[in-house]
Amino acid sequence: MSDYDKYLQHFPVGLKVTVGIPVPGGDTYHDWAIIHQIDEDLVSLQLSRDTLPENVRLTVGTIFDVRAGDETSGYSCRAIVVTEGYRREILLRLIGEIVSSELREFYRIDAFLPIRYFLSEEQSEVKLKKNWQQKREERAVAEQERKERAQKPWERLSQASAHEELPAEEQNIEGFFADSGKEDDFQEQNLTGNDTADHSWDDVIPLAANISGGGLRMLLHHRFQPGSLVPLEIYLPEEPDHRIIDAVGVVAFANENYAAGKQFQRITYNTGLKFKCIDERDRDAIVSYISTVQLKRIRQMREQYLFRSGPATDSTSFTAEQRRMFTIKAVASGIIVLAFMIGLTLYFKDYSENRPKNQIEQIFDKGFEDYLKKIGRDPAGTPSR
Repeated sequence: MSDYDKYLQHFPVGLKVTVGIPVPGGDTYHDWAIIHQIDEDLVSLQLSRDTLPENVRLTVGTIFDVRAGDETSGYSCRAIVVTEGYRREILLRLIGEIVSSELREFYRIDAFLPIRYFLSEEQSEVKLKKNWQQKREERAVAEQERKERAQKPWERLSQASAHEELPAEEQNIEGFFADSGKEDDFQEQNLTGNDTADHSWDDVIPLAANISGGGLRMLLHHRFQPGSLVPLEIYLPEEPDHRIIDAVGVVAFANENYAAGKQFQRITYNTGLKFKCIDERDRDAIVSYISTVQLKRIRQMREQYLFRSGPATDSTSFTAEQRRMFTIKAVASGIIVLAFMIGLTLYFKDYSENRPKNQIEQIFDKGFEDYLKKIGRDPAGTPSR
C-alpha cells in the first residue's frame, strides 16, 4: 500500500480531525476541522472557526499536526499549508508517515533523570492546566532571555532588527575590536564571567524512572492516591542543550515496594503517572530521547558482543604460579598421550599374533590336515599355515 492510499484510508472525506497549530511562546493552539476533499497527499480542510485568535497565524508554509481518533486509538500526521482558501478553508499537503498515538507509549526506558514532583492541594484539572500553561509561557520567556544573554555582543548586533536599539557600548563594538584588536581580552573579562547556564537543577538528585511518551513510573516515599493530579518538571538531557518539560500527571497506581523498602529502610511505593497535560512537542522530545538512548545501548551491547573475549592475553602477564601449573598440565597431558599410544601399539601387535582364525582359514587347515593323513604324514609335526 502506497503512502497516498494510507492517507486516503486514514483521512477520508467528511472525517472530523483535530489540528495543532504552533503559536509563539512554545504553546499549541488546538481546533477541530472537517476534511472536504483529498487527492493523494493534498487535503482541503474547513476549520470550525471563521477567524483564528490574534496570536495564531496559519500562513503558507506553516507546519502543524493533524490528528484523528480518540485518546486510546488515535493517529496523527504532519501537514504543511499550501494555500489559504476562502475564509476558514485551507489547502494543505500531508508529509511524513502516519503515526499511531499508542505506539509512543510503548517506547520506554529505565533511566536516572532529575525529576521534580509537587504535592498539590489543588486538584482541579482546569486550574492545574491553567497553571501549567502559565508556567510553560514563563519558562519559554526565561529560556529565551538566557539564550540572549549567552550570545556574544557582536552576534546580538548582527541579529538586531532595524527598529531595535542596542546599548551604546554595543553599537560600535565591531569597530572597537577592529581598531584595537582586544576581542580576546573582552571575551575573557566580560563573557567568561557571565555564566548563563541554568544551575537550578544542580542539586536535584536524579530518580530511577521508567519513562515513555505516555507517562512514567518512579519509586517514591510519598504515597499518592490513585487519580490524584501531580505537577511535574522533568529534566531531559538533550543534545546540544537540555530541555525542561512541564507536565501534569494523573496517578494510575501506587503500590508498596517491600524490597525497596528494606533496602532504603523506608516505606517506598511504585508510583505510575500518566501524562494529563503535556505539550506534544515535549512528548515527541521524550520519544526522541528514548530512541537515542536505546540506539546508544544497542551499539554498546554490539561492541561488547564483538569483543567479549577481550584482547589477546600477553604471556608475560602470567604469574609464576600460573606458569608452573601450565607446565604441569602440559607434561601430564603429554605422558597420558604417550601411554595411550604405547598401549594401542601393544594391543594391535598382540592381536595380529594371536588373533582367532576365521572360517576360511579353519576350512583350509582341516583340508590340509586331511591331506597329510592321506599321504601318511603326521599333521602334528607340520606347522600350520
